[in-house]
Amino acid sequence: MTIQTQALPQSEIKDPLEEHLQQLLPSTDSAPQALHRAMWHAVFPSGKRVRPRLLLTVAEACAADTAEKDLAMHAACAIELIHSASLVHDDLPCFDDASMRRGHPTVHKVYGEAMAVLAGDALLTRAFEILADAPPRLARRALRIVRLLAQATGSQDGIIGGQSLEQVPARGSKAPTLPMAPELLGRYHAMKTAALFRVAAAAGATAAGATDADAWGEVGQNLGLAFQLADDLCDAFGRADVAGKPVRRDVALGRPNAAALVGERSSRARMNELLSHALEQTRALAVDPTPLVRLIDDLSGHFLKTTK
Repeated sequence: MTIQTQALPQSEIKDPLEEHLQQLLPSTDSAPQALHRAMWHAVFPSGKRVRPRLLLTVAEACAADTAEKDLAMHAACAIELIHSASLVHDDLPCFDDASMRRGHPTVHKVYGEAMAVLAGDALLTRAFEILADAPPRLARRALRIVRLLAQATGSQDGIIGGQSLEQVPARGSKAPTLPMAPELLGRYHAMKTAALFRVAAAAGATAAGATDADAWGEVGQNLGLAFQLADDLCDAFGRADVAGKPVRRDVALGRPNAAALVGERSSRARMNELLSHALEQTRALAVDPTPLVRLIDDLSGHFLKTTK
């Protein structure tokens, strides 16, 4: 199967974030075309863009000026490319072996496994390159955001380390075996999912020059953990046509799933509790909490829809 992924027509550009993502990705007409088309396939069509929108909304909540909003946009695009790269790799046969993502064939199904690995690697690299082009007067803040993104992506506290916790250890290894012990589940979720939410909120505050970036990171952490619970509920109890991807995969692959472990009712209660904490923190921290409260309310509605 071959899909020629091209830039979206101007009429289909939904907002500045989508426009910037298009501008920052290499053209599908530039060599090597197959790789660049695979990268476009990974990023478009979009999902809800939750992480970059969280970053941009936190920057707005912290009263970012024009240059600070420009840095926030660079960081938002970088975090979306990192997230897209993680999905490309997550979908590979050696991990989740997923055939659909966002209602479309996954990158490896269209372009092959080797090209999917390279596309994910290229998206990660491009993400950090984007931040190098941040406004010069905000270079120190951009460097702090680079560090935050690297930590959220890496092996000790980030998504790569979280992915490693899913893997069945080799024979003779002293690593823990699956299913994951309940005491490790919180750390796994913090690394695999909440890390990018935490860095999104902290980076938005950092771009705006706020002094309470760590506190904003807690808002992102709560939203990320709620997002993971929603994803676990969707996989354990939801429908593929609503999720836009296969369900019941965690059980089939021996992956940890909090909803399956503690039950649907407890998972929903915890998800709502985390969302409430995020709202309370937002109202306490934000110069103008309205846009972020609206985003959290929108997320709540999305969670309820996908976990029915």
